[in-house]
Amino acid sequence: MDDIHGLRVWDSARVLAKRCVEIARRNRLPDPSGLMAQLCRAAASSVSAKIAESMGAGTAKQRLQSLRVAHRSGWETRHHIIEAFDTGFVTPVQHRWLSNRAAVNVKMIFSLIVKVERSEASRDPESRRRRRPRDANARRRRKPRA
Repeated sequence: MDDIHGLRVWDSARVLAKRCVEIARRNRLPDPSGLMAQLCRAAASSVSAKIAESMGAGTAKQRLQSLRVAHRSGWETRHHIIEAFDTGFVTPVQHRWLSNRAAVNVKMIFSLIVKVERSEASRDPESRRRRRPRDANARRRRKPRA
């Protein structure tokens, strides 16, 4: 997990960003609020860039920080996609594709966060000591069913 190339979540974020930029370029509607530009920034710059940044982080804490920012940016991207659809900047077909891809990206980023957290916890000897021992008698103390 030390190289960004071949990381599926990064590739997926880049595909979404590329599609957002293509839609924004083709869209000839006036955009006084800058919604499409914001969508492109959130999808193109933030998500994939923060994932890439996380892979270059020196510590697991720094990696997790970057991934959490990417996760939040993924949610922001999802919001902008909905807003772009509500205001007519994207078609229903484009909206469905963008929404699905953004949702998958958010889930993949979350899975990567969990993987990094588990990996860090397994390396930390202190975290193993702090865990409560499993209670062997827990099953015996269960209340009988009525």
